[in-house]
Amino acid sequence: MTKVVHIMPVGLNKDRLLESIRRSGYPIQKVYLVLGKDKSLSGEEDIHKAADEVEKTLNVLVEVEKVYVDKLDVYAAALGMLEVIKRELDENNEILINASDSPRTLCIACYIAAQLSGGKLYIAMPRYRGGEEAGIEKIVEIPIPPLKRISDDKIVIVKTIQEQGGEVGSINRLIELLEGKTEDQKRYMAQRARMSYHLKGLEQDGLVEMNREGKNVKIRLTDLGKAYALMAA
Repeated sequence: MTKVVHIMPVGLNKDRLLESIRRSGYPIQKVYLVLGKDKSLSGEEDIHKAADEVEKTLNVLVEVEKVYVDKLDVYAAALGMLEVIKRELDENNEILINASDSPRTLCIACYIAAQLSGGKLYIAMPRYRGGEEAGIEKIVEIPIPPLKRISDDKIVIVKTIQEQGGEVGSINRLIELLEGKTEDQKRYMAQRARMSYHLKGLEQDGLVEMNREGKNVKIRLTDLGKAYALMAA
């Protein structure tokens, strides 16, 4: 049976987060609470305590799981969310991302995760009285513009690099992994020209980095490239 899964970063306003779930109008069968893995960060101890209270409240009704990410790195945080999102998508579950109580870095990570996964992103707009927050005015679903289409050939390259631990030592090695060795010079030159073309495009899109080391060019996935590889798997 398909579940509706909510991904929810936790901040210091647990009441807003809980109210946003109630007011959202979306079904809910499972919740992932997203937290910083480094408790030494300012305010993080209090955020973890708030998350414990949110978990205690929700556990009566739905399945709750905590996810720990690097809050200082936008793409690392997005990857942490995407790993659980991918797992749920593989089970044919629907993904909703609730950024109502997200710290700034995680709010950006939520947007990236929604864009790469196709999940819905929603946020509670607070109501103010006398300069103080007094509940929720409304729930807004944030429209996500489509990503630039990456060709199937480029996706295969990205996935292949990811399978090698995120980097490949040379263009020749990448060709060998994808197409095998060849002694035909004409065919090899065509392969290399095609691969160089695709890699240049991937570098321009920010999915790979290429650095010359001696006679070879090492190809490494960026954090964005790793996110693409994960969702394309």
